Amino acid sequence: MKTEPAFIVIDTNVLISAGLLPQSMTAQVLALAIEHFVIAQNQDTWHELETRIARPKFDRYFGESGRLRHLVQIAQSIQRFEISSSVAVSRDKTDDKFIELAIDSGATILISGDPDLKDVKTYRGVAILSPAEFFERFNP
Repeated sequence: MKTEPAFIVIDTNVLISAGLLPQSMTAQVLALAIEHFVIAQNQDTWHELETRIARPKFDRYFGESGRLRHLVQIAQSIQRFEISSSVAVSRDKTDDKFIELAIDSGATILISGDPDLKDVKTYRGVAILSPAEFFERFNP
């Protein structure tokens, strides 16, 4: 009997941080998330990732092809969703797209280092965890 995958939402800052420092705890968090979940994405969250990771300030970390390699690694571990939910929860309204994605994908965890999202803590069954909290919960 085939089981349905469990989905997780990871915000942009965590996904980029994991690529910047491959030996970091954030990179370990991404690896654990990929091991246990399928990463939920939508058009807006993927666009944010693509445009932010392309910023010149990250050039020294990624080298010539590092950005593409990192995006491909993430792309191999995602499932895209269309968003139908609309929420106004975070102080920063641009962060609400991550909560909407979690709701529409059925994810119960959103990993974020963003204080505006972390202050929400839990919303409609979605636990908002820092990378450290996620690591503590899922690292054997």
